Amino acid sequence: MAMRVERMEQPVRGTLLAMAAGAMALTLVIAGGAHAQQAPTPQAPPTIFVTGRGEVQVAPDRARVQVGMETQAKTSQLAAQENNRKQAAILAAIRKLGIADANIQTLNYSVSPVQRYDDKLRRAVIDGYQVSNIVQVETDRLELAGQIIDAGLNNGASRVAGLDFIVKDRARAQDQALTEAVASARRQAEVAAKAAGGAIVELIELTINEFERPEPRGMVAMAMKVESANASAPISAGMNTVSVSVATRWKFAKQP
Repeated sequence: MAMRVERMEQPVRGTLLAMAAGAMALTLVIAGGAHAQQAPTPQAPPTIFVTGRGEVQVAPDRARVQVGMETQAKTSQLAAQENNRKQAAILAAIRKLGIADANIQTLNYSVSPVQRYDDKLRRAVIDGYQVSNIVQVETDRLELAGQIIDAGLNNGASRVAGLDFIVKDRARAQDQALTEAVASARRQAEVAAKAAGGAIVELIELTINEFERPEPRGMVAMAMKVESANASAPISAGMNTVSVSVATRWKFAKQP
């Protein structure tokens, strides 16, 4: 039996050695192939990054006026009734100016208690209630802005809550501002490239930032109430600014 075992060990050992050698050779081949397939990482082309900004002045063509009122009474019902009376008078005066109901809106209507701290009771007590709201009016007749304010202040409004002159259609102005912003960015990139001894080749990236839409307040020179119903509040509509900014990246090439 021992002689038979020795005769079988030789081929088995040889087979194992052959398999190990083959596996090592396969590993070397795979490693060599993987190494051969790795191409050098291409270097990114030099670029120039600049931002540009464009602005366009536009004459407003719509006025938005907001007048506010506050009323106080012992009960919320009485305060609401007084507020309603003042609002009705204000709306009637505004309608006489030719303003349609579709352009008149009530905003921010609220009812709140009027409180004070009682030293004897050592707690807050309610002395009454306050009702406040805002009447908003929009019109394409900018010259009526002062008269609308007068109509409000002369009929119970206690403050001017807002006055804006806006542009109804801003698309054309936005397009022009965007064109100027991109042209500004390109001009800066060309100057920078020339200073660096080269030139810009092409635009690689362009990002348009959100359009900025400042709506300037009209200048209202008035006290809290108008002394004369015949003297309209002086109003200046001014100009609106439509602006946009862009971020650009340009491919740069060195001049020979």
